[in-house]
Amino acid sequence: MECPSKEQATLASAVRLGLTPAFGTRRFRQYLDAGGDLAEAGRGDAKVLRTRLRMDPPTARRLARALRQNDPQRELSAAARAGIVVSPWGGPGYPGAFRELADPPPVVYRRGAFEDDEGEVRVAVMGTRRATTYGERIARTLGADLARAGVSVLAGFGRGIDTAAHEGALSAGGRCVGVLASGLLEPYPPEGLEMLERVAQTGAVFSEFPLRVGARPEHFPKRNRLLAALSLAVVVVEAGERSGVMSLVRHALDLGREVLAVPGPVDRESSRGTLRLLREGATPIGSSRDLFEALGWCRGGPADLPKEERAVLEALAPGPAASAKVAVECSLTEECAAGLLLTLEVRGLVARQPDGHYELR
Repeated sequence: MECPSKEQATLASAVRLGLTPAFGTRRFRQYLDAGGDLAEAGRGDAKVLRTRLRMDPPTARRLARALRQNDPQRELSAAARAGIVVSPWGGPGYPGAFRELADPPPVVYRRGAFEDDEGEVRVAVMGTRRATTYGERIARTLGADLARAGVSVLAGFGRGIDTAAHEGALSAGGRCVGVLASGLLEPYPPEGLEMLERVAQTGAVFSEFPLRVGARPEHFPKRNRLLAALSLAVVVVEAGERSGVMSLVRHALDLGREVLAVPGPVDRESSRGTLRLLREGATPIGSSRDLFEALGWCRGGPADLPKEERAVLEALAPGPAASAKVAVECSLTEECAAGLLLTLEVRGLVARQPDGHYELR
């Protein structure tokens, strides 16, 4: 029988840890900080666990038995059949941002493509499941505008604001990244399966939970720390005072991420959480331009612009034009031209007229 390679042993060990709730992510960090080896951890050696985790012998033996009872190969086979990528801590495909966490997952599951590239900018747009028409409209607009500016839109697949943000980004041809509070083969909410498929086609969907684990209340704060880690900034669009989104905000602040909030009607429950955030210092935004200015994306003049953006400005020099005409003049797709025009608009270099044409400022 062929012996598994170091990489295979590490992956199997990571999956085994993920299948064992008693091990836990904080205990995993403790194990790593004690100099523990990932491949070693999953063997279920009570003596090793006792030494690394400073456990009493009975606790170490119980944890070792729990580890040995789980079968990582069954989980890996199911992932392979479903086209799901499984990445152990520190291995290929494991987001570097997760390593910042005080409680990193030992393993992550992913559908879709993800390049751990520092050049990718990701902004989370999150909020209440009981969204108003106003909130959904704002979330869709922010999602679409972020996508046109080349920003990946992060959300958690919740009903309401999360779904609206992803819908907006996808409608603009953008890239989305999502994180589930359940296993990838038990998506929650169930009606979000179509959205998950759409996101996986253009972006990536992550989960730290075993494939067939359903959503539970305690999973949502755990999911939120992964969303915060992946984001450059978090935008809250409608949230009750006790909304679960507040845990996302706490994680974001702990990680040094920017937190922004959209004001809403003060007499609505769905505005109380955002009002609280604004009182506590979150940056208020009322439009995509406010968001881009808050993040410092509106600086620089024409001389500092990329070649394609300068070409768009030149195409507007003779006078106002629609995005379709700009696309023809610059040999671009209309979708690409629209994105460049939005970027130039938030930089303050072009203005959009009521009839949809653009002109130089």
